[in-house]
Amino acid sequence: MRLPIVTVIFLLTSCGNRQDPDIVKFDRSIPDTSKTWAGHMTREAYSQTRIFENKLKLATLLDGVKNHEFRVWKLSSFYDSQVVFIAKSESSNRWTLRKVSFNRAKPDSVFSDFVRILGQGAIDSLNLERYWQLTSQSDLGLGDSFGCNDGGDIFIEMANPWRYRFMWHRCPDIHKDNDPSFRLTSELADKLNALAFDH
Repeated sequence: MRLPIVTVIFLLTSCGNRQDPDIVKFDRSIPDTSKTWAGHMTREAYSQTRIFENKLKLATLLDGVKNHEFRVWKLSSFYDSQVVFIAKSESSNRWTLRKVSFNRAKPDSVFSDFVRILGQGAIDSLNLERYWQLTSQSDLGLGDSFGCNDGGDIFIEMANPWRYRFMWHRCPDIHKDNDPSFRLTSELADKLNALAFDH
């Protein structure tokens, strides 16, 4: 009788020490915000995004999402309306694009909010996968040198079941010839805007 009890205890202990191969550690990537001017701007942008997210009643991306979601916040410093584009994978071959225009001082004051379905060709044209490797301005060697007096910011947030990433760029349309990260950020915002109006 003693042998089976020992065997059961051994099996339970062995099972408890094994790691489930289906469990993957979640990767949350937020740029360095501790040292430079660009880092401080990124920290402010990240905090601002959380406020806008709450006011617009958007689900957080910080802990991942079921499929894939990309948010591009295009924010002006001096005038409204502000815009967030939300490209979201609803299934393996169905994406939606939502465009929300809102007031910066009162983000819950929405000017417009509409959704359209995107075809696979439109999604392919965005080449979204490359943005997982895009460098935030605060992580560029000369990130502090790219500013502007009269322009805006673009925040990019991305999430899937395994990871989350946040990036910030100041006036990417002005600096797009200075570094590829600005060009890609500006290009993504422009393409999403064109797709939003192509309906």
